[in-house]
Amino acid sequence: MREKNRVLLVGMMLLCASNLTGAGQTACCADEPKSDTRSAQEHVRLANVTFYKVPLVCPAAPQIGCGSTSKPLLVELERSSLVSEAWLNRAGTVMAIVWSGQSKPRQRTKALRTILKEKDMAATELSGEPMQQAARDFQSGQGWYRGADVDHLSEEEAGVIANRWIGRFREKIVLTNEKAKILQEAFTAQLKRQLTGKCAREETREELLKVARQNLDEKDVTILLENFGDGFRPKKDE
Repeated sequence: MREKNRVLLVGMMLLCASNLTGAGQTACCADEPKSDTRSAQEHVRLANVTFYKVPLVCPAAPQIGCGSTSKPLLVELERSSLVSEAWLNRAGTVMAIVWSGQSKPRQRTKALRTILKEKDMAATELSGEPMQQAARDFQSGQGWYRGADVDHLSEEEAGVIANRWIGRFREKIVLTNEKAKILQEAFTAQLKRQLTGKCAREETREELLKVARQNLDEKDVTILLENFGDGFRPKKDE
């Protein structure tokens, strides 16, 4: 009986080794690329990941997602015991939720619906090829942001707005390159603070006017004041 058990055990070990090294692949190798290990981990992780189409593109910078709008949603999702991680892709078009292993499908649906309603947002679960493409993008580990990380998108947005704003401002007044650079850097810094929730819009307005008065004559400051906010959204031809 013992001999029979030993034979069975050896057979099982050989079968496991065959599965690990099948299809011409080596199960363990000293110089195996680390990316292969990371990819395998992500494959396991995808079992609890759901992808959703979301309308979180930044109005001011349509090439990226809106950090100030998506941050509250992602943070609130991760406060739920059912959610391990919540991510937004760089484009602001897809959200990935990594659910906790103990969560059930019905619980997930109810929790997400409740949070979306509170935030007055919509999300549509992806399936088929769109879902597979989102999974591939997610597995790459590039261009995905969690919670506070979307502040990086807001900071990028601030630079886009400031650059556009100064460009339009120069269409109305004569502005040297030196002055334009000073204003753009100051505007970018202050807009970053506003878009990441560190100050209110009115405070931003006052700070920008202060910088403008330090670098422009009153006539040009008046033009700036009259056109405050012009540049937050791109025109059709931009």
